[in-house]
Amino acid sequence: MQNAVASERLHFFLIGGWVFNLNDRTRFMPAFLGKFVSGAPIIADLSANFMFGDVLRLGAAYRWDDAVSGLIGLQISPQLLISYSYDFTTTELRDFNNGSHDILLRFELISKEKQLKSPRFF
Repeated sequence: MQNAVASERLHFFLIGGWVFNLNDRTRFMPAFLGKFVSGAPIIADLSANFMFGDVLRLGAAYRWDDAVSGLIGLQISPQLLISYSYDFTTTELRDFNNGSHDILLRFELISKEKQLKSPRFF
């Protein structure tokens, strides 16, 4: 290990998405995430989420040639979101793992009286 050389590489991310109001209570939120690192393969994630009544989120995602995932989320209060997702590997690595479980807690410090004009969905 004495001859090891470490180097830092710039990471670039491209993120985009849109919110489509399907009706008064349902939103469709497609999104894209691209990850670029010099010397590494480009990674692209596509996701499709639905929000029902500003409370329930259901969605799925696909990471190009790598994984698929499902998501469920609950908006517990205007400031608190909890969600769970499961990623299933689609490459040869699936023989060595059973996927991954992720739990997200998001707490927003902006009160309802000071709402953002551009709320964050992604």
